[in-house]
Amino acid sequence: MRTLAIDTSLAAGSISASGTGLSIERALPIPGAHARLVAAALRDAAGELGWDIGTAELVAVVRGPGSFTGLRVGVALAKGIAWACGARLVGVSGFETIAWKSDRAIELLGRPLEIAYDAGRGDVYAAPATPCGTAASGWTVGPPRIVRAESWIATLPAAAVVAGPALAVLAERLSVRPDVTIAPASCWTAGAAAAAAIAGAESAAGRTDDPALLVPDYLRPSYAEDRG
Repeated sequence: MRTLAIDTSLAAGSISASGTGLSIERALPIPGAHARLVAAALRDAAGELGWDIGTAELVAVVRGPGSFTGLRVGVALAKGIAWACGARLVGVSGFETIAWKSDRAIELLGRPLEIAYDAGRGDVYAAPATPCGTAASGWTVGPPRIVRAESWIATLPAAAVVAGPALAVLAERLSVRPDVTIAPASCWTAGAAAAAAIAGAESAAGRTDDPALLVPDYLRPSYAEDRG
């Protein structure tokens, strides 16, 4: 299936194109320049595989959490492509994508998996992930919560494996929990290729999103909305 995937949830985004047994994943080379770069990057990746964006059959996008601007750019573009070419659309949770990657990068052996995103203001968006054979990713993510970073570190389950973008700023502070294992850096971000894999499984199971209804998953209002 000709699949395009977009991850603009963080400053360092990525895209992927896949189909007929081949796939390409590319990092967006300039952090924060998603609006300017992502469409051309998708076009070029699909072109290298010998097809055009307009013939895509499935479009995957990381719907959140993450950067407000980045999520708006990615979700809007994914919806536009799906509308224009009649492709199926699947919005993928960044938490679920990170769980999928962690499962492939480290031997978890039944240990608790905890995922955190930097929420700013000294907070994290945190959620546990547990194995689930019926989920497309193989993982079910518990309800995300906003919690102070120090509290999250202090209350991590014993022997937990931790992953997610928050580790870019919290990895050193986790030294107070020597019983906790930090996942490889490859598991600190969602990534377009992982989103494509999960979306493919979701689509095969008949679970897709209506382009008219899919919205970014911000988890909380922007600073401007909070002050409003």
